[in-house]
Amino acid sequence: MGGGFCSRAAYTDAAERHWYCRHLLVLCIFLRSSIYYCIQDGTRNQRANLGTNTTTLEPHALTPPLVLVADIGGTHITTALVELPSGRLLEDTLHRGHVRAQAGVNIILDDWAAVMQRSMQGADVQALGIAMPGPFDYETGISLIKGFHKYEALYGKNVKTLLMQRLDLQSIRMANDARCFLQGELLAGAVQGAQELMGFTLGTGFGSSVAAQGIAQEAHYYDFPFRGTRAEDYFCSRWLVQRYAVLEPNALIADVKTIAMRAADDGAARQLFSEFGGNLAEFFSLLEVPPALALLGGNITNSYFLFGPALEAALQQYGIPTQIKLASLGEAAPLYGAAALFLQGA
Repeated sequence: MGGGFCSRAAYTDAAERHWYCRHLLVLCIFLRSSIYYCIQDGTRNQRANLGTNTTTLEPHALTPPLVLVADIGGTHITTALVELPSGRLLEDTLHRGHVRAQAGVNIILDDWAAVMQRSMQGADVQALGIAMPGPFDYETGISLIKGFHKYEALYGKNVKTLLMQRLDLQSIRMANDARCFLQGELLAGAVQGAQELMGFTLGTGFGSSVAAQGIAQEAHYYDFPFRGTRAEDYFCSRWLVQRYAVLEPNALIADVKTIAMRAADDGAARQLFSEFGGNLAEFFSLLEVPPALALLGGNITNSYFLFGPALEAALQQYGIPTQIKLASLGEAAPLYGAAALFLQGA
Protein backbone atom coordinates (compact mmCIF):
# COMPACT_ATOMS: atom_id res chain seq x y z
CA MET A 1 0.00 0.00 0.00
CA GLY A 2 1.02 3.66 -0.28
CA GLY A 3 3.20 5.51 2.17
CA GLY A 4 0.66 8.07 3.45
CA PHE A 5 -0.37 8.18 7.11
CA CYS A 6 -3.89 6.94 6.34
CA SER A 7 -2.68 3.81 4.56
CA ARG A 8 -0.59 2.34 7.38
CA ALA A 9 -1.34 -1.25 8.37
CA ALA A 10 -2.58 -0.18 11.79
CA TYR A 11 -5.45 1.59 10.08
CA THR A 12 -6.53 -0.93 7.51
CA ASP A 13 -10.03 -0.97 8.91
CA ALA A 14 -12.08 1.60 6.97
CA ALA A 15 -13.78 3.08 10.01
CA GLU A 16 -10.48 3.58 11.81
CA ARG A 17 -8.93 5.15 8.71
CA HIS A 18 -11.85 7.59 8.51
CA TRP A 19 -11.47 8.48 12.22
CA TYR A 20 -7.72 8.98 11.90
CA CYS A 21 -7.91 11.13 8.76
CA ARG A 22 -10.69 13.28 10.18
CA HIS A 23 -8.77 14.04 13.36
CA LEU A 24 -5.58 14.64 11.43
CA LEU A 25 -7.45 17.23 9.33
CA VAL A 26 -8.83 18.90 12.45
CA LEU A 27 -5.33 19.02 13.94
CA CYS A 28 -3.94 20.61 10.76
CA ILE A 29 -6.62 23.30 10.75
CA PHE A 30 -6.00 24.03 14.43
CA LEU A 31 -2.25 24.34 13.90
CA ARG A 32 -2.70 26.68 10.92
CA SER A 33 -5.10 28.82 12.92
CA SER A 34 -2.75 28.97 15.89
CA ILE A 35 0.27 29.83 13.75
CA TYR A 36 -1.59 32.62 11.92
CA TYR A 37 -2.64 34.33 15.10
CA CYS A 38 0.57 33.70 17.04
CA ILE A 39 2.63 35.41 14.32
CA GLN A 40 0.08 38.17 13.77
CA ASP A 41 1.88 40.67 15.98
CA GLY A 42 5.23 39.75 14.47
CA THR A 43 3.89 40.38 10.97
CA ARG A 44 2.51 43.70 12.01
CA ASN A 45 5.88 44.70 13.41
CA GLN A 46 7.58 44.32 10.04
CA ARG A 47 9.10 47.63 9.02
CA ALA A 48 10.24 48.95 5.68
CA ASN A 49 11.73 52.13 4.28
CA LEU A 50 9.89 54.30 1.80
CA GLY A 51 13.19 55.33 0.32
CA THR A 52 13.45 51.92 -1.36
CA ASN A 53 10.86 52.78 -3.97
CA THR A 54 10.06 56.47 -4.36
CA THR A 55 10.38 56.84 -8.12
CA THR A 56 7.01 58.57 -8.37
CA LEU A 57 6.81 60.09 -4.89
CA GLU A 58 9.56 62.63 -4.21
CA PRO A 59 10.21 65.28 -1.54
CA HIS A 60 9.51 68.91 -2.36
CA ALA A 61 10.07 72.29 -0.75
CA LEU A 62 7.22 71.88 1.73
CA THR A 63 8.06 68.32 2.81
CA PRO A 64 8.53 68.37 6.62
CA PRO A 65 11.55 66.51 8.06
CA LEU A 66 9.42 64.73 10.67
CA VAL A 67 5.74 63.88 10.43
CA LEU A 68 3.28 62.34 12.87
CA VAL A 69 1.20 59.65 11.19
CA ALA A 70 -1.98 57.97 12.35
CA ASP A 71 -4.07 55.06 11.16
CA ILE A 72 -7.58 55.44 12.53
CA GLY A 73 -9.79 52.36 12.47
CA GLY A 74 -13.25 51.54 13.72
CA THR A 75 -12.02 50.48 17.16
CA HIS A 76 -8.40 51.61 17.38
CA ILE A 77 -5.77 54.17 16.46
CA THR A 78 -2.10 53.49 15.65
CA THR A 79 0.41 56.36 15.56
CA ALA A 80 4.12 56.90 15.01
CA LEU A 81 6.70 59.42 13.83
CA VAL A 82 8.20 59.05 10.35
CA GLU A 83 11.27 60.81 9.00
CA LEU A 84 11.01 62.26 5.49
CA PRO A 85 12.05 61.88 2.78
CA SER A 86 13.68 58.59 3.84
CA GLY A 87 10.42 57.19 5.20
CA ARG A 88 12.10 55.74 8.29
CA LEU A 89 9.52 54.88 10.92
CA LEU A 90 10.83 55.57 14.44
CA GLU A 91 10.15 52.33 16.27
CA ASP A 92 10.07 53.77 19.78
CA THR A 93 7.30 56.19 18.80
CA LEU A 94 4.86 53.49 17.64
CA HIS A 95 1.77 53.39 19.85
CA ARG A 96 -1.69 51.87 19.64
CA GLY A 97 -4.85 52.64 21.58
CA HIS A 98 -8.53 51.80 21.80
CA VAL A 99 -11.06 54.31 20.45
CA ARG A 100 -14.63 54.68 21.69
CA ALA A 101 -15.91 55.22 18.17
CA GLN A 102 -19.58 55.36 19.16
CA ALA A 103 -19.07 58.03 21.82
CA GLY A 104 -19.40 61.81 21.56
CA VAL A 105 -17.09 64.20 19.72
CA ASN A 106 -14.88 65.13 22.66
CA ILE A 107 -14.36 61.55 23.82
CA ILE A 108 -13.41 60.41 20.31
CA LEU A 109 -10.96 63.27 19.83
CA ASP A 110 -9.53 62.80 23.34
CA ASP A 111 -8.88 59.11 22.56
CA TRP A 112 -7.10 60.03 19.32
CA ALA A 113 -5.07 62.87 20.82
CA ALA A 114 -3.89 60.80 23.80
CA VAL A 115 -2.20 58.24 21.54
CA MET A 116 -0.86 60.89 19.14
CA GLN A 117 0.76 62.77 22.00
CA ARG A 118 2.44 59.60 23.22
CA SER A 119 4.09 59.28 19.80
CA MET A 120 5.12 62.93 19.69
CA GLN A 121 6.96 62.66 23.02
CA GLY A 122 7.80 66.36 23.02
CA ALA A 123 9.37 66.23 19.53
CA ASP A 124 9.12 69.29 17.30
CA VAL A 125 6.35 68.03 15.02
CA GLN A 126 4.19 70.40 13.00
CA ALA A 127 2.62 68.01 10.48
CA LEU A 128 0.16 65.13 10.80
CA GLY A 129 -0.83 62.59 8.15
CA ILE A 130 -4.00 60.60 8.82
CA ALA A 131 -5.32 57.41 7.25
CA MET A 132 -9.04 57.69 7.96
CA PRO A 133 -12.07 55.61 6.95
CA GLY A 134 -14.73 57.30 4.87
CA PRO A 135 -16.91 58.73 3.68
CA PHE A 136 -15.00 61.93 4.31
CA ASP A 137 -14.16 65.20 2.61
CA TYR A 138 -10.45 64.67 3.06
CA GLU A 139 -9.43 68.01 1.53
CA THR A 140 -11.47 70.13 3.93
CA GLY A 141 -11.38 67.68 6.83
CA ILE A 142 -15.15 67.42 7.22
CA SER A 143 -16.54 64.05 8.25
CA LEU A 144 -19.38 62.57 6.19
CA ILE A 145 -19.56 59.34 8.17
CA LYS A 146 -23.16 58.41 8.85
CA GLY A 147 -24.85 55.02 9.08
CA PHE A 148 -21.63 53.01 9.52
CA HIS A 149 -21.82 52.22 13.25
CA LYS A 150 -18.75 54.34 14.02
CA TYR A 151 -17.84 58.03 14.41
CA GLU A 152 -21.43 59.14 13.89
CA ALA A 153 -20.85 62.06 16.28
CA LEU A 154 -18.23 63.53 13.93
CA TYR A 155 -20.68 63.96 11.05
CA GLY A 156 -20.41 67.48 9.64
CA LYS A 157 -17.49 68.40 11.93
CA ASN A 158 -14.15 69.75 10.66
CA VAL A 159 -11.82 67.15 12.12
CA LYS A 160 -8.70 68.89 10.82
CA THR A 161 -9.51 72.09 12.68
CA LEU A 162 -10.42 70.29 15.88
CA LEU A 163 -7.17 68.28 15.89
CA MET A 164 -4.99 71.26 15.01
CA GLN A 165 -6.42 73.09 18.02
CA ARG A 166 -5.83 70.12 20.32
CA LEU A 167 -2.31 69.29 19.15
CA ASP A 168 -1.01 72.73 18.12
CA LEU A 169 -0.12 71.59 14.59
CA GLN A 170 0.36 73.68 11.46
CA SER A 171 -0.51 71.12 8.79
CA ILE A 172 -2.80 68.09 8.60
CA ARG A 173 -3.29 65.94 5.52
CA MET A 174 -5.86 63.18 5.38
CA ALA A 175 -6.69 60.38 2.99
CA ASN A 176 -8.87 57.31 2.92
CA ASP A 177 -7.38 54.51 5.02
CA ALA A 178 -7.64 51.96 2.21
CA ARG A 179 -5.82 54.34 -0.13
CA CYS A 180 -3.04 54.79 2.44
CA PHE A 181 -2.90 51.04 3.00
CA LEU A 182 -2.46 50.35 -0.70
CA GLN A 183 0.07 53.17 -1.18
CA GLY A 184 2.16 51.85 1.69
CA GLU A 185 2.19 48.34 0.24
CA LEU A 186 3.04 49.75 -3.21
CA LEU A 187 5.99 51.65 -1.79
CA ALA A 188 7.45 49.01 0.48
CA GLY A 189 5.27 45.93 0.76
CA ALA A 190 3.71 42.97 -1.01
CA VAL A 191 3.01 44.79 -4.29
CA GLN A 192 6.09 46.99 -4.41
CA GLY A 193 6.66 48.14 -7.96
CA ALA A 194 3.19 47.15 -9.22
CA GLN A 195 1.34 49.68 -11.35
CA GLU A 196 -2.30 48.67 -11.82
CA LEU A 197 -4.30 46.88 -9.12
CA MET A 198 -7.08 47.12 -6.55
CA GLY A 199 -6.67 46.98 -2.78
CA PHE A 200 -9.31 45.97 -0.26
CA THR A 201 -9.25 46.13 3.54
CA LEU A 202 -11.41 43.62 5.38
CA GLY A 203 -11.98 44.60 8.99
CA THR A 204 -14.59 46.57 10.93
CA GLY A 205 -15.50 48.02 7.53
CA PHE A 206 -14.85 47.36 3.85
CA GLY A 207 -12.24 49.71 2.39
CA SER A 208 -11.16 49.91 -1.23
CA SER A 209 -8.56 51.63 -3.37
CA VAL A 210 -7.48 51.58 -7.01
CA ALA A 211 -3.91 52.17 -8.17
CA ALA A 212 -2.89 53.49 -11.58
CA GLN A 213 0.77 53.95 -12.51
CA GLY A 214 1.71 53.06 -8.95
CA ILE A 215 -0.36 55.81 -7.31
CA ALA A 216 -3.28 54.76 -5.09
CA GLN A 217 -6.57 56.62 -5.05
CA GLU A 218 -9.72 56.13 -3.02
CA ALA A 219 -12.43 53.90 -4.41
CA HIS A 220 -15.99 53.67 -3.10
CA TYR A 221 -16.83 49.98 -3.34
CA TYR A 222 -18.17 50.00 0.23
CA ASP A 223 -21.36 51.38 -1.36
CA PHE A 224 -21.41 48.93 -4.29
CA PRO A 225 -24.85 47.28 -4.62
CA PHE A 226 -24.60 43.69 -3.42
CA ARG A 227 -27.33 41.19 -2.59
CA GLY A 228 -30.00 43.79 -2.00
CA THR A 229 -27.81 45.96 0.19
CA ARG A 230 -24.22 47.25 -0.11
CA ALA A 231 -20.85 45.53 -0.10
CA GLU A 232 -19.94 47.13 3.26
CA ASP A 233 -22.60 44.99 4.94
CA TYR A 234 -21.06 41.71 3.71
CA PHE A 235 -17.30 42.18 3.84
CA CYS A 236 -16.69 43.21 7.43
CA SER A 237 -16.38 41.62 10.85
CA ARG A 238 -19.97 42.54 11.66
CA TRP A 239 -21.31 40.23 8.92
CA LEU A 240 -19.11 37.35 10.06
CA VAL A 241 -20.24 37.63 13.67
CA GLN A 242 -23.92 38.01 12.77
CA ARG A 243 -23.88 35.17 10.25
CA TYR A 244 -22.10 32.88 12.70
CA ALA A 245 -24.82 33.59 15.26
CA VAL A 246 -27.31 32.23 12.73
CA LEU A 247 -25.24 29.13 11.98
CA GLU A 248 -24.36 28.48 15.64
CA PRO A 249 -26.95 30.32 17.77
CA ASN A 250 -25.71 28.94 21.10
CA ALA A 251 -22.08 30.01 20.69
CA LEU A 252 -22.42 33.68 21.74
CA ILE A 253 -19.11 34.77 20.16
CA ALA A 254 -18.53 38.43 19.39
CA ASP A 255 -15.25 38.53 17.46
CA VAL A 256 -13.85 37.05 14.26
CA LYS A 257 -10.57 35.87 15.78
CA THR A 258 -12.34 33.58 18.23
CA ILE A 259 -14.55 32.15 15.49
CA ALA A 260 -11.48 31.44 13.36
CA MET A 261 -9.76 29.69 16.25
CA ARG A 262 -12.80 27.41 16.58
CA ALA A 263 -12.70 26.37 12.93
CA ALA A 264 -10.47 23.38 13.67
CA ASP A 265 -13.34 21.64 15.43
CA ASP A 266 -16.37 23.65 14.33
CA GLY A 267 -18.12 22.93 11.05
CA ALA A 268 -20.24 26.07 11.32
CA ALA A 269 -17.11 28.23 11.51
CA ARG A 270 -15.64 26.53 8.45
CA GLN A 271 -18.91 27.01 6.58
CA LEU A 272 -18.95 30.66 7.60
CA PHE A 273 -15.56 31.43 6.10
CA SER A 274 -16.34 29.39 3.02
CA GLU A 275 -19.44 31.53 2.47
CA PHE A 276 -17.37 34.67 3.01
CA GLY A 277 -14.88 33.62 0.34
CA GLY A 278 -17.65 32.74 -2.10
CA ASN A 279 -19.35 36.08 -1.50
CA LEU A 280 -16.10 37.94 -2.16
CA ALA A 281 -15.66 36.10 -5.47
CA GLU A 282 -19.24 36.98 -6.40
CA PHE A 283 -18.46 40.62 -5.67
CA PHE A 284 -15.47 40.51 -8.03
CA SER A 285 -17.66 38.92 -10.71
CA LEU A 286 -20.06 41.87 -10.57
CA LEU A 287 -17.41 44.52 -11.17
CA GLU A 288 -17.41 46.04 -14.63
CA VAL A 289 -13.71 45.19 -14.95
CA PRO A 290 -12.52 42.66 -12.36
CA PRO A 291 -8.95 43.40 -11.23
CA ALA A 292 -6.05 41.43 -12.67
CA LEU A 293 -4.37 41.83 -9.27
CA ALA A 294 -6.13 42.32 -5.94
CA LEU A 295 -4.37 42.99 -2.64
CA LEU A 296 -6.19 42.03 0.55
CA GLY A 297 -5.44 43.51 3.95
CA GLY A 298 -7.13 44.09 7.29
CA ASN A 299 -7.57 41.81 10.27
CA ILE A 300 -9.94 39.40 8.52
CA THR A 301 -7.17 38.42 6.12
CA ASN A 302 -5.44 36.70 9.04
CA SER A 303 -8.08 34.03 8.37
CA TYR A 304 -7.32 33.80 4.66
CA PHE A 305 -6.39 30.13 5.07
CA LEU A 306 -10.07 29.60 5.95
CA PHE A 307 -11.79 31.69 3.27
CA GLY A 308 -9.08 31.84 0.61
CA PRO A 309 -9.67 28.37 -0.87
CA ALA A 310 -13.38 29.12 -1.39
CA LEU A 311 -12.54 32.53 -2.88
CA GLU A 312 -10.00 31.13 -5.33
CA ALA A 313 -12.23 28.20 -6.32
CA ALA A 314 -15.19 30.49 -6.95
CA LEU A 315 -13.07 32.90 -9.00
CA GLN A 316 -12.14 29.97 -11.24
CA GLN A 317 -15.80 29.01 -11.57
CA TYR A 318 -16.65 32.58 -12.60
CA GLY A 319 -13.79 32.51 -15.10
CA ILE A 320 -12.08 35.48 -13.43
CA PRO A 321 -8.25 35.38 -13.61
CA THR A 322 -7.75 37.71 -10.64
CA GLN A 323 -4.49 37.11 -8.79
CA ILE A 324 -4.87 37.47 -5.02
CA LYS A 325 -2.03 38.76 -2.87
CA LEU A 326 -1.99 39.37 0.87
CA ALA A 327 -0.56 42.52 2.43
CA SER A 328 2.82 42.08 4.13
CA LEU A 329 3.32 45.24 6.21
CA GLY A 330 0.43 44.80 8.62
CA GLU A 331 -0.56 47.97 10.48
CA ALA A 332 2.56 49.75 9.18
CA ALA A 333 1.17 49.99 5.62
CA PRO A 334 -1.35 52.81 6.21
CA LEU A 335 1.23 54.65 8.33
CA TYR A 336 3.65 54.69 5.40
CA GLY A 337 0.80 55.73 3.11
CA ALA A 338 -0.12 58.59 5.45
CA ALA A 339 3.51 59.78 5.49
CA ALA A 340 3.57 59.66 1.69
CA LEU A 341 0.82 62.33 1.62
CA PHE A 342 3.63 64.83 2.22
CA LEU A 343 5.60 63.65 -0.81
CA GLN A 344 5.13 65.10 -4.27
CA GLY A 345 2.87 62.99 -6.49
CA ALA A 346 0.83 61.45 -3.66
